[in-house]
Amino acid sequence: MRLGVAIPLAIVSFPFLLVWAFNLIWWSPALTGPGPNPCDPAVDGWGACWRPEQRTFWIVAAAVGLPGAVCLVIALIRLPRTRRWWPWPIATAALLFSSHLALTQIP
Repeated sequence: MRLGVAIPLAIVSFPFLLVWAFNLIWWSPALTGPGPNPCDPAVDGWGACWRPEQRTFWIVAAAVGLPGAVCLVIALIRLPRTRRWWPWPIATAALLFSSHLALTQIP
């Protein structure tokens, strides 16, 4: 049963973590604020401009996604042990889903 839960979780979570890390790197300018050139939404498009809430969503995604990655590693490490292995895959799925929701809020 453990292998039936942990292996598919790892197969799904690993690519998801790669996409999550790429998105955090891609949206890292959200931390630094607006650049030297001000943005005009009418010219550049609504999603091209920096907004203060982008920083908040980036921080939330990083703060939730990193524990999700740690939970995935712990789930795989604790797999052969007999005690309490089941909270780790559940925590991994919940944290990575929460991180995905935060990342999708960054325009």
